[in-house]
Amino acid sequence: MTERRALHRLELALGALWLTVALLALVVALDTIHFHGLALEPQLALAALDAIVIGRALASLLRRLPAEREFLRRLPVLRTEVVHGHEVRVVGGAALAAFCAGLWRPAVYVSEGTLREAGDAELRAILAHEEHHRARRDPLRLLLARIVSDALRPLPPFATLAEREEALADLLADAASVDALGDRSSLASAFVRFDAVAPERVDRLVGVGPAATVPSALLVAAGLALAAIAALMAPMLLGVRHPDVMLEPALLVLACVPACLAARRAGVCLRPAS
Repeated sequence: MTERRALHRLELALGALWLTVALLALVVALDTIHFHGLALEPQLALAALDAIVIGRALASLLRRLPAEREFLRRLPVLRTEVVHGHEVRVVGGAALAAFCAGLWRPAVYVSEGTLREAGDAELRAILAHEEHHRARRDPLRLLLARIVSDALRPLPPFATLAEREEALADLLADAASVDALGDRSSLASAFVRFDAVAPERVDRLVGVGPAATVPSALLVAAGLALAAIAALMAPMLLGVRHPDVMLEPALLVLACVPACLAARRAGVCLRPAS
């Protein structure tokens, strides 16, 4: 299995987790609004828990969006130029820095220090990495993962979901950079210059990281669970009767199991080699 294919399987596992949770929260909300209201039934406790989760998610969104806008506003952008075929926004500062920021229209930012100090091959590798983040709108993906993680902390595996998504996004960008340039040494050399590079990124880059990925059976099970949730939600949206109320809490819990197991396996694969 190729490196990028293995990483994409990890991405599917983590994506299935937060998508499963988001759909389940919507199902419970629809069930409460359309069928039960605030009646004293077994679903009332589940509806209250759902309201707490949705409230925490909204609070996270309302906190993080202004912070993102303020961060972009305060960036000391000096100019925009094309470097090795990539449009970048140059920010002031002697420190080496390169990153992708912006939710709807992300852009690549590079410090003057990076343009001055990084070698030509290193700069190409760095820009290819950040261009992958920009093309996939990774800042928006990571924002969604952080919102889900904030809403469900401290429950595992949700407590570490955002960190795992961030690590995986960097690994995928590293792999894209290597594929684009056909060279691992340039990116590895750039890692030496930049601080705070996650160990798992270096392990994967030099070929000593874990080769395992998420088993197909777990991904299929997580996909089937998502399909089942969608099938449950469709008649609820149309106002049709739904399954036996006594079965719903158990079914909702069971629907989370495949995605949780797949995400747990993805977390093991992303863990730095000892």
